[in-house]
Amino acid sequence: MVRHIVSWNFKPELSEEERRAAAETLVARMTALRDLVPCVERLEVFQPPIGLSNCDLCMYTEIDKEENLVVYRDHPEHQKAVSYTHLRAHETSQDL
Repeated sequence: MVRHIVSWNFKPELSEEERRAAAETLVARMTALRDLVPCVERLEVFQPPIGLSNCDLCMYTEIDKEENLVVYRDHPEHQKAVSYTHLRAHETSQDL
């Protein structure tokens, strides 16, 4: 199993209203991947509840095996979600 962890910070030019709308859309799009990408065993997207966090949104994903990271990465639904986020946020990710 591989843990794929992503954090996003919204671009500074977004207004508060745009940030709220982007967060809502991003959570919905990424959460939907649970049912759309077969190798995803667990996926959670959330806004960090701790005020001292250094990101606006986080995603924790468990992929069944390392070889399937590319399946997840290249899945058309994942690519749609990524294209949405890249217009609105900066991303950092780690695979463990």
